[in-house]
Amino acid sequence: MAKKIEILENTLLKLLTRRGNDDDRQNIILSQGELGYTIDGKRLFVGDGGTLGGSIVGNIYKGSVADHTTVTDAIVGDIVFNNTSNIIYFKTATGWLAASQILEAGDTTININSGAGTITVGTLSASNFSADIVGNSIELVSGRISLSSTQIKTDQISAHSSTHLKLPAALNINAVNYTFPVGGLGSNQVFLGADATGNLHWRTPDKSSTFYFNSSAAAVPVGTVVAAISGASMPTGWLICNGQSIAVATYGDLYSVVGYQYGGSGSSFNIPNYTNTVHVGTADPASFTNSTLTSTGSATYTTKGVVYFIKAEADSVISTTLSIQGGLTATKGGVPQTSSFSLLDGAVEIGTVIPGVEVTTLSGTSSFTTKATFTKVWVTGSGAKGGSRTGGAAATVYGILSAPIGTTVNYTIGAGITTNNSPGNATYISIGGTELARSFGAAFVPANIHTIPNTAANTGTLSSSEGNVVAGHIIPGGSGGWDTSTGKEEAGSTASFWGSDQAPGAGSGGHGGDSIPTVAGLVKFEWGS
Repeated sequence: MAKKIEILENTLLKLLTRRGNDDDRQNIILSQGELGYTIDGKRLFVGDGGTLGGSIVGNIYKGSVADHTTVTDAIVGDIVFNNTSNIIYFKTATGWLAASQILEAGDTTININSGAGTITVGTLSASNFSADIVGNSIELVSGRISLSSTQIKTDQISAHSSTHLKLPAALNINAVNYTFPVGGLGSNQVFLGADATGNLHWRTPDKSSTFYFNSSAAAVPVGTVVAAISGASMPTGWLICNGQSIAVATYGDLYSVVGYQYGGSGSSFNIPNYTNTVHVGTADPASFTNSTLTSTGSATYTTKGVVYFIKAEADSVISTTLSIQGGLTATKGGVPQTSSFSLLDGAVEIGTVIPGVEVTTLSGTSSFTTKATFTKVWVTGSGAKGGSRTGGAAATVYGILSAPIGTTVNYTIGAGITTNNSPGNATYISIGGTELARSFGAAFVPANIHTIPNTAANTGTLSSSEGNVVAGHIIPGGSGGWDTSTGKEEAGSTASFWGSDQAPGAGSGGHGGDSIPTVAGLVKFEWGS
């Protein structure tokens, strides 16, 4: 008979758990659900039948201390507050772990308000930035951000208005002086030119002339002498005939004509002195001796003073070639020019691009090179082949392409269909791998249609996002499917944009299941005015 304990209504029970020191607990295994109490640590543990010492029932807050490391009776999971650093620490198997971190600003660039819980940007100065942040044109000088004294040199940059800067009257660009015109360009017909040292200036031309050549000879040969009414304004490339000595290195062209005939030696030579002289025609001016002017008859001569100039520098042509771009054409002597050519050896005519058309109706892949900046293009796929019903017609995609002269336009033309009751093949064009226009092959409608056909299936695409396409339009093709074998009036093939049966893009007719094959599609390019 089993023993039993009877608890009466007024019975008082006192339940005690297993207890001992914490060292003892760590060396025993508590039964599953068995409680153990450490009398030294005053903690309660529960066993699982396998873990030495069991598992703690609840961790303890160890209070507020000045140094959390001085707490020695904590176990894993206990917490303590360090009132020196104002940080909460958790006890881990390896030590103490901070539950948070106090952030403090290193300088005045950041403001931390611990009371309000906010972080704001404080004072920024050049000393807070690395010199690498400003690049080459800006530098840090004495703690201030400034324009680079070595990379940028200027006398003045100031605000002129809300949208403009006021620049100095002259700039130095790569050791070349650039001078702006005073008062702007206006209508003064000024031009930008370089002087002998390579510096740039806006000014009226000082060497401009219009020459008409009937040969390859120079307009005015070096050594030519002309009389002028005044020597106050010396034309460029001319010298006064006053016997002056000039350098051979500077006036080499004139030296090859004059030499030392009028004096000089070595690196210098003299030009003629025509001051207070009267000229007489002779075959050898340099060796001509003075002669006496004798009047014949009753003629009277009155002398007048002039200044004689000698051509000292040859006329130069900076560039003798011309390149035609932008859709223009050029011929020289009636011969078309396709590259850069000389202007000095023939009559040149400039005109607009010569109109032209290129049409391809052969199936397959090929390419076209643009002849003008703007090119019209037609793209048509092949038609659907009929049989017991008529075949549909492909759409024609029309567009205007914008591309530089010489751009390659790749295209593929859809082949004609030979199998009865079959849709057509597509035709498309592209530039640089980007498709610009496509005409789908005509759709074949496999049902009897005795009403106006739906043309939505026989269409195409035209790029609207690519810069090469300026404008365009898609001309749909007619649907097939008209019955030709039920005793009704026989219907011919639907017409494409280019025509009816056997035209590019047209579907073929049919009767009793018989029909002729369709033809390939079409690509057409047209350019010119």
